[in-house]
Amino acid sequence: MVGLAVLSFATVAHAIDRDFTVHNSIGNPIIELHITPSSTTTWGADLLGAHVLADDASVLIHYTPSMYRGQCVFDIKVVDQAGAHVVSGINLCRITDVTFTRDADGDVAYSAH
Repeated sequence: MVGLAVLSFATVAHAIDRDFTVHNSIGNPIIELHITPSSTTTWGADLLGAHVLADDASVLIHYTPSMYRGQCVFDIKVVDQAGAHVVSGINLCRITDVTFTRDADGDVAYSAH
């Protein structure tokens, strides 16, 4: 059964939200989730906080990038027991769902829609 949790990361009410749902299908819990505009190299705070995203679970992320108004393209870093996995160039202005899976080689892959 897929669970759905809701987490908020909002700092300015007037900023444009980049809400999206993360679906975990990598076979391990995701213990951290970070996001940053693709144009920067500094990761934001762990959006899961004290929570863990179990395998086969989903979480709605309310992300308000107050410092990056007008930005659409972000990188997402997920951390599981095997380490950190980064996906780049996710257009959060156009997508609402990001699903993390494993490819045939066992590497973390994603689909966005």
